[in-house]
Amino acid sequence: MHHKKELQELMRTYSSMKALQLLVALADCEGEISLAQLSAATGIPPSSTHRILQEMQHCGFVIKDEVKKCYRAGFEARLLAIQLQKTNFLYEAARGEMAYLNDLSLETIHLIGEEDMEAIYLAKLGAKSSVGLHSAVGKRIPLHCTGGGKAILAWKSESWLENYLAHVKRERFTSKTLTDAEDLRRELEVIRIQGYAVDNHEHHTDVVCIAAPVFDVDNQVLAAIGIAAPDYRFSLEKALSYSGEILRCAARITEKLGWHYPIRVSKKRDEGGRFA
Repeated sequence: MHHKKELQELMRTYSSMKALQLLVALADCEGEISLAQLSAATGIPPSSTHRILQEMQHCGFVIKDEVKKCYRAGFEARLLAIQLQKTNFLYEAARGEMAYLNDLSLETIHLIGEEDMEAIYLAKLGAKSSVGLHSAVGKRIPLHCTGGGKAILAWKSESWLENYLAHVKRERFTSKTLTDAEDLRRELEVIRIQGYAVDNHEHHTDVVCIAAPVFDVDNQVLAAIGIAAPDYRFSLEKALSYSGEILRCAARITEKLGWHYPIRVSKKRDEGGRFA
């Protein structure tokens, strides 16, 4: 969101519970609500309520009617509600496909989103093996050197990508990490042609990942679904053997969200029963 960093600063300054209480109270009321009503509804002293509301106004989460001296949810609060609803719809659409890939590959399955020009784990199913990956829902990872991140980057608009390349520092994690803008552009072009992205030891020296993009009803890239595992049991060749299947799963998720998958997906199965 546009003011996410300001909200995070607000949460550091005041109790996150108090700020959330006020947001919930604003959401529960139909229309506008006075400071006194908000204070009574939340049990937060009026002086503290007023101070937090001022900060929330600055962030765009609250709008104050200066004539009526009342408050209502602002644009950023409504945007947050829409985003939460979209994330919930996404998980509901993806969880069956995640379980399918988890049973098929026996490896870790991630659902990855993008926020503030970083990738973020939205959901995870752990590997069937006792040795898995130290990823966690909510953890942020770079876009430029991860399978899910590159799958998302490849289908971002040109203007968004230009802004990303101009302003985001691309850290080198391994000898295979692409940090140069033109090198990354060439990689993204390959990804758009083949439909899926691969992290071949680019973020971690011992991990391989393959991922495919998921699109929303506006045909905008929304997320990515990926398989990741330690390289001693998940080589690049093995990862690529799942390319057709992961594209089919991404296509199914996209279709559940109400859109036709824009990437051509083969329906031919290989000898192992996977779609090539």
